[in-house]
Amino acid sequence: MNARLLIAIISIVALVSLGAKALQETLTEEEFDATMKEVGLTLGDTEGHIGARYWPETEEDGRRLQSMFQQVEAFWKAREVEEAAAIAADAVAAARAITAAAGENNHDGAQSAFGDLRGTCATCHRSYREQTDEGYRIKPRE
Repeated sequence: MNARLLIAIISIVALVSLGAKALQETLTEEEFDATMKEVGLTLGDTEGHIGARYWPETEEDGRRLQSMFQQVEAFWKAREVEEAAAIAADAVAAARAITAAAGENNHDGAQSAFGDLRGTCATCHRSYREQTDEGYRIKPRE
């Protein structure tokens, strides 16, 4: 009887999780732009928090970055730009590593993960972003 109850609970949780995921909409280009600006601000905070060894704040920064880059990954997947989606997935992993290092008060680990994250930003921006008179935009696909 306990096994059936456990299976029923796990099934319900899985269905609710899948339903919530399906309800999430991918970002529009305007929302993508706003998210990228927020990422930039959060990266600045993260760098300062790592330098000051403010671990709870660094952990929160890592979680926020992870969430934002998950949205970025979904944005690129919806547009079938697999290389950009893969770069965003690498950014999610780096943000997760920042969170883990901060949870361990590991300055070197946090610094290393932050460097990895910055590297993913640079890679994606070189390939998928261009400057205009008004700021930046996604490069048109060729």
